[in-house]
Amino acid sequence: MTSYAGRLGMWLAHEQWKLEQASYGIPARQATPKQCAELAGVLQRLSDELRDYAAGLAFGGGHPPESGSIDPDEFRKRGDAE
Repeated sequence: MTSYAGRLGMWLAHEQWKLEQASYGIPARQATPKQCAELAGVLQRLSDELRDYAAGLAFGGGHPPESGSIDPDEFRKRGDAE
C-alpha cells in the first residue's frame, strides 16, 4: 500500500502536465470553460490536501499524516476518461 505522502506525490506529478497544458492553452485562448473549471476544482482539492499535509508536518511532530482523503484511483480514472 502506498503511503499518504506517496499518493500525494503521485497526484502532484499527475496534475503537473495539466498545469503545463493550461499555461499554454489559456493565453492562446484554446482552453475551454469546462477545462478551466475542472482544473480549478483539482487545484482546490490538491491545495486542501497540501494544507493538511503541512499541518501534519508542523503539528504532528514533523510527521505527515499516514492517511488522508486522497483516493489513489481518483486521478487515474479521471485521466483515463479524458
